[in-house]
Amino acid sequence: MNSDNLGYVTDLPTDGQSILSLAARSLFDVFANASEGMLLVDRSGRVVWINDHYRRYLPALGFEKEEDFVGRPVVEVVQNTQMGNVMETGKPILIDLLSNRAGTFLVSRFPLRDESGVVIGALGVVLFDQPETNLRPLMAKFALMQRELDEARNALAAQRKTGPALRQARYSFASFVGASGVVTDLKRQARRAAQTHSPVLLLGETGTGKELLAHAIHASSPRARGPLVSVNIAAVPDSLLEAEFFGVVPGAFTGADRKGRDGKFKLADGGTLSCPKPGVTCSSPSTKAKSSRPTRRPVARLTP
Repeated sequence: MNSDNLGYVTDLPTDGQSILSLAARSLFDVFANASEGMLLVDRSGRVVWINDHYRRYLPALGFEKEEDFVGRPVVEVVQNTQMGNVMETGKPILIDLLSNRAGTFLVSRFPLRDESGVVIGALGVVLFDQPETNLRPLMAKFALMQRELDEARNALAAQRKTGPALRQARYSFASFVGASGVVTDLKRQARRAAQTHSPVLLLGETGTGKELLAHAIHASSPRARGPLVSVNIAAVPDSLLEAEFFGVVPGAFTGADRKGRDGKFKLADGGTLSCPKPGVTCSSPSTKAKSSRPTRRPVARLTP
């Protein structure tokens, strides 16, 4: 290989300290030119410098002149700033959302040290303004994660409040793992169905997550604080199916409980009735008519 082709390599430093200094200088130049603004504070927390890009935020922050802004404590001129925390801990905050009078910004904050390693100030960099527009896909993903976290918290809170005697959902949409377009669309449809009072028909092969999705729909619905009652129709004999749904009075038949028993419709009142394997139907016309009456409404069809 021709040595002339390697000539540019000799322009780079070879010792670690020089490499770090070059990288820091280059990184600063990138931030200065590509960022939406930069702000520097000294060890006392006072603003000592802002670049040209940052000046455009001064009117929104309540300052007409740069002289009125520079020289004042950063906590007084920039609401919700974390620059003081960076100097106290000596640790950077690489990515953060900052909201104040000027808007919402994606920012980074770095401590500045002298040659002995003592923190002498901090540098704040505005990476993006209006991140809800510039970073829409990322913000949407975090919003979805936050919504699923809230749903899980609400389900847990409802379970703690009602106690173990009342059946509650064990899963939320956060439990339905997947990031593909099909899964995302399925969750969107399921959330929409959860806000209605219509029956929901879940279609899918065994093991595709129908029960999990049924729990998630209940957990995110207005009925989340009510019971989630499940009845496996396939496991109930045809002769007892009516009693299973509607209950029995004391001594209704030989072997019946003396105290009687509430049916699944009553137990699920105010909540959700889940029926795995609804394709298994009874042969009695009268029982079929009675059990189908509560679900004679438009049905939402979902396929996990």
